[in-house]
Amino acid sequence: MEACIALIVDSSIPIYRFSKTRGGFSGFEGSFLRVVIVGAGKIGGHLAKRLSQARNEVVVIDRDEKKTEQLSGEVDALVISADITRLETFRKAEIENADVLVAVTDRDEVNLLACLIAREVGIPRCVARVADPELESTFERLGVEEAICPEVVTANLIEELVRHPHGVAELLTTEEGDTKLMEIRVLANSEADGKRLGELHLPADVLVLALRRRESFTVPDPETVFQENDRVIVLSPAEALDRVNRVFRG
Repeated sequence: MEACIALIVDSSIPIYRFSKTRGGFSGFEGSFLRVVIVGAGKIGGHLAKRLSQARNEVVVIDRDEKKTEQLSGEVDALVISADITRLETFRKAEIENADVLVAVTDRDEVNLLACLIAREVGIPRCVARVADPELESTFERLGVEEAICPEVVTANLIEELVRHPHGVAELLTTEEGDTKLMEIRVLANSEADGKRLGELHLPADVLVLALRRRESFTVPDPETVFQENDRVIVLSPAEALDRVNRVFRG
């Protein structure tokens, strides 16, 4: 991978990128989709890594320069620091020929406006993260094809776990079989037993989404300490499952 270089479209839009070609999408031969991701946080960064690894051509936009500069060193994609709510950002970054825009900032109004501008410049498909469950239908009425509320998705998953108290080892798998949603019970004397999440050496593209301890559910953070018989909900690439199982089961 080339060393990261910074380019300036104009004084308000610094671009950090690994490609030396000019413009938003270079037309890289062999790429599958041209994807614009709005939001360089945890979800946006993880998504950018997965999509670029699958040879999709990815552009990430976020107004937070610290986030974009950090992400530019971690992902093989064009990373732009700019205000996505301005129409000229799309034009100056030359991303009108994208196949899909994914808006995953932590602000619903920004995600919605990004999708509306994307439609204005001709991007045919939009996917948006919605923090407020009551706005999910509003997004869809305004033309956002897929509005996803993480809280609703998590609630549905927890409901299924409550209805099936013994749990299910494999909860979901992608059609291609390359990513799996798993429930894993923490065994005694495993690497995770008595350790904080931040101490575990999990692959970077593995996400620990939820922790079930007896009848309670929590969303773990780096300080969460795992105990024997905890059940963790993990989203993992198939190739990382052996490592995930070793961490939680020994």
